[in-house]
Amino acid sequence: MFEFINGHVHLVGRGYVVIEANQVGYKLLASTRCLELCSQSLETSTQLRLLCHLAVSETAHTMFGFENETERTLFRRLILVNGIGPTTAINLLSSLPPDAMMRAILEGDVKELIKMKGVGQKTAERLIVELRDHLDDMLAGDLATGDPQTDSAHLSDLTRVLTELGYSQQLANSSAERAIQELGGDCDFQDLLRCALQS
Repeated sequence: MFEFINGHVHLVGRGYVVIEANQVGYKLLASTRCLELCSQSLETSTQLRLLCHLAVSETAHTMFGFENETERTLFRRLILVNGIGPTTAINLLSSLPPDAMMRAILEGDVKELIKMKGVGQKTAERLIVELRDHLDDMLAGDLATGDPQTDSAHLSDLTRVLTELGYSQQLANSSAERAIQELGGDCDFQDLLRCALQS
């Protein structure tokens, strides 16, 4: 629904930022590193663009903000792990830089993962088992070599269509990501949709 927000930082709080865009204040939960960027923007009174993810639950609609596509994509893969919700995922991103987290998962480094706040032995092992085969493209920089705007637009559109067809938000997002990885973001949308439905 929301791809990014471009505006001026109005307030940086503990764990969140408020960005004013077109006379509307948007509250986004964000990682510590992203909030540091927001604080710099507030001090210099410069505009800031944050990528977004809207998490919808029975009790709330919560917006999350990210400084780049790598952080947002890792967040979206973290919330697919059993037992990890959006708030936990953003806290994990505050505990360990995305590159370090991905390397630890790929290398099966439990000791590094349990350094993150709220992560014990079982959670660390679950992260490794469920994400190890889904991070190679990110660490290799495949996301950066493609067209991130095109990929993000297709991902958003595919996820929306799949949820309208009755799929859960998590399943729709993971299927859309898998289709884009297999066929590429510049592929025809209908082909991407067919691939997502097959997966």
